[in-house]
Amino acid sequence: MNAQLAASCLGLSLSLCDIYLTRREEKALIWRPPFRITIVKTLYILSRYLGLTCHLYNVVRSAYWKYRYITIPQHSCANYLVFKTSGAQCLAGILHIILILRVYALYNKSLVITLSLILLFSLRFSATIWTVVWNWEAYTAYLKHLCFTTESVNPGPGLTILIVAETLFQIIIHTLTMKKTWMLPGTWSKTPTLTSVLTRDSFYVFIAMFGVMTAVAVGSYGKGPAALFIHPLLVFVVSCAGTRVILRLQRFGNEENPANSQGQQDTFSTVAWDLRTFPRNDLIVMILGSTRGPANRTGLTTVVSDTGAVDSYVLLQDRARPIQES
Repeated sequence: MNAQLAASCLGLSLSLCDIYLTRREEKALIWRPPFRITIVKTLYILSRYLGLTCHLYNVVRSAYWKYRYITIPQHSCANYLVFKTSGAQCLAGILHIILILRVYALYNKSLVITLSLILLFSLRFSATIWTVVWNWEAYTAYLKHLCFTTESVNPGPGLTILIVAETLFQIIIHTLTMKKTWMLPGTWSKTPTLTSVLTRDSFYVFIAMFGVMTAVAVGSYGKGPAALFIHPLLVFVVSCAGTRVILRLQRFGNEENPANSQGQQDTFSTVAWDLRTFPRNDLIVMILGSTRGPANRTGLTTVVSDTGAVDSYVLLQDRARPIQES
């Protein structure tokens, strides 16, 4: 139980450090007046504070176990397992939606890409359900590992399918992103550009998720308290990945569009930052790319209207005019 409490405190400490380091960017993106609920703000808040809630619950539950029980009751382990599984899967789902929105925007609402992304997300979700329903013995074995760390999980094919499904999802989603940005100007520039941010973030998120999945696979077959650190680290990595993707794109949008500081707060980069519950006509929600010139700035922009239609625009000297899609 000491290891469980230490692991929970480590996860909470890492999360609080990340919140502190990004507090100014979060204030500028989320809490600036006037406050409006948007899709991306909602995803950010869920990713950030659902992860923080998981860490706080882990610490409280671990401390309660330490000072209340000598031998932890199985029903208490079962409840905790349900919470850990649900929290981790919800955070993973939020990250998936954030990454899917980026790809959807990059491919300019392509019907084929949209259907492919929906199918991909459905298959990933189905793999999670299948693992829980048809491989419950893996989770009951995990109860012994959770409360008595001398036992290994040995979960069989269930965890393998879950890890393979997550890995394939990450490979496909980041390959689609890289395919779109690989050859664009500025992708490999040392000076941050939209395409370089998209490409590098895809690489960072993929490496982080691959590392977490590897740790889950290795830890499930190990013995001892080290495996208890996997869940807090998984929650931290997934929560941090989702929030950092949004913050980096927002920061780049502010650098590329100084007019935002003069009141034009509806134009941001890459994702539908200000897609409101009741959107206005011709609300600019996403810039796919931009280049600076001596007297103008051009960029491909996606616009969402009240009807939900998405059109392409070219920004020329900070004015928008429609163009025909090729």
